[in-house]
Amino acid sequence: MLPEQREVLDESLVKIRAGRMTRRTFVERAVALGLGSSAIASLLEACGGSSGGGTTNITWTSEHDGSGVYAKLVDQFNKSNKGVHVIYTNGPNETDQLRQTIVTALRARSGSQDILSMDIIWPAEFAANGWTAKLDDKFPKSEQAKYLPGPIQGCTFNGSLWAAPLRTDAGLLYRRTDVVSAAPATYDDMTNAAAQATSGGKTKYGYLWQAAQYEGLVCDFIEVLAGYGGSVLDPNDAKKVTVNSPEANAALTKMVSWVGAISPQAITTFKEEDARNSFQNGDSAFMRNWPYAYSLGNDATKSKVAGKFDVSVLPYGGGANTTPHSCIGGWQLGINAFSKNVDASWEFIKYMLGADAQKTSAAEASVFSTLLSVYDDPDVLSKQPFFKNVKPVFATAVPRPVSPKYPDITTAIQARIHAALTKQSSVADALSALASDLQNIVSK
Repeated sequence: MLPEQREVLDESLVKIRAGRMTRRTFVERAVALGLGSSAIASLLEACGGSSGGGTTNITWTSEHDGSGVYAKLVDQFNKSNKGVHVIYTNGPNETDQLRQTIVTALRARSGSQDILSMDIIWPAEFAANGWTAKLDDKFPKSEQAKYLPGPIQGCTFNGSLWAAPLRTDAGLLYRRTDVVSAAPATYDDMTNAAAQATSGGKTKYGYLWQAAQYEGLVCDFIEVLAGYGGSVLDPNDAKKVTVNSPEANAALTKMVSWVGAISPQAITTFKEEDARNSFQNGDSAFMRNWPYAYSLGNDATKSKVAGKFDVSVLPYGGGANTTPHSCIGGWQLGINAFSKNVDASWEFIKYMLGADAQKTSAAEASVFSTLLSVYDDPDVLSKQPFFKNVKPVFATAVPRPVSPKYPDITTAIQARIHAALTKQSSVADALSALASDLQNIVSK
């Protein structure tokens, strides 16, 4: 919601509470502003329940939730909490659209949205711009320890916590169990098994991943790079570029070797859905993708590999590094620095981080929790049994470079890595140029 729209809504709320506007007129104005029926009903309920001045109304527009679980959790919170009432709006399908709306309001120093839904790559940028409230005092280290470390790291900038991890996502290795009996430990193991599958005629391709020039390529590169023990930036110093290293050279060389060999030549145009559709058609022995592809791949009405694949952690590079790493996705909740309802906002965020809400999201919407205990919870596992396989994935997952300059960083990574994959640049030249690009970006 834009600041001017929020002003109209605030004015309408004042009038209806004072008895100077009918409920019908309020609904008509709310519809004209683009509010959904659940948000309007929530507003009317709040107006009716706050006449004594004891309720604090806070606003939250989430990332798009097609499952309806967020609306359910908000409703449960509003019914159980008499002091805080959440006015909830389901966000747009496009993440960029949500970001544009939020950033426009924040640049205007608007407190129209109390709670901010943030992609994992936003917290550092928002913190550096002074747009979010610091959460260290509200979410101490003892509580943070109950959650997955990767998302916590992604919410941390300059030693402070600027958001709380609501849900997570991470890359998985999908493996055809009827083609390859055991999950590979290293990228060499996977490459050999993939080559055997194609040479033996068992599958058309050996390995499908995301190598188009877009954000997905950054995630794939981060995973292989971390698997070889490398990094893009120093985790303890966002202005120190570390990407031009022997580890990065080994990682990118491996990725380049897949193109036109165990992966099709056209892999440099593949995104998530391209890989998923081809894998579901039975074309490949392995696939790197996000967890969402698991339930879709097991839909026997649409997938030729239903019941014939499993998921595991991604391989590692070998040598000195024997720890596999996935790249983190997911969403966080922050508090608008311009909000007048910081404490009330934290009450709701604390509820969403709690065991009941995290279990509900996991069991009903297959949302991957940030709370560690959920992955061993019998109620959740009874509904989502494959959760038992993914806890090790999230335990070692890493974020993309945590920097307020991330929008420029990702553009540089995409361009230089894609140039190497398409043989427009050598591996050494691509990494050298990328290091130079990044140094210019982080030094500004």
